[in-house]
Amino acid sequence: MLRLVLVLALGVIGVWAQEHAAEEHKSGAVQEVSIWWKWANFAMLAGGLGYLIAKNAPAYFAGRNEEIRKGLEEGAALQREANARTAAMEVRLKNLDSEIAGMRTKAKADIAAEGDRIQAETVAAMAKAQAHAESEIAAAAKTERAQLKTYAADMALRIAEGKLRGQLNSQVDAGLMQGFLKGLN
Repeated sequence: MLRLVLVLALGVIGVWAQEHAAEEHKSGAVQEVSIWWKWANFAMLAGGLGYLIAKNAPAYFAGRNEEIRKGLEEGAALQREANARTAAMEVRLKNLDSEIAGMRTKAKADIAAEGDRIQAETVAAMAKAQAHAESEIAAAAKTERAQLKTYAADMALRIAEGKLRGQLNSQVDAGLMQGFLKGLN
């Protein structure tokens, strides 16, 4: 409100000074008075502007100073955070070689263990296959022996029958029959 009154007062004084200067010009008065009015008008304008600046500038500059201070604090916090992240990444990078070496060692151990496991499985599978083959061979041999015994027995019977048929004729047959009948009585 005070600003508005001051601006209006300066405006009225400026207009009055111009009208007065114009009247003096028309009347042919001395230019000296006009210069004094211009200086007075300038002084009032400069004083009003000085007052407004003096009244508003400290608050503006204090606010601006606070914004800059907050910005600097935020920047410092971001820089500290970035430095911490950078340090953590450097530590991880330093440990990366040892981690890679550990991973390689573990991978080699895993590969060796897997190779041993596969070899053991292969040996077990081969032993199982050999045992199965041996049991099949034994079963086949047993079956063949049984068939061979049956065949041999059958052949022996046929040979015996052939010999008996060759030895048996009607006279021997009649004698055997009579001996049998006598044995029944």
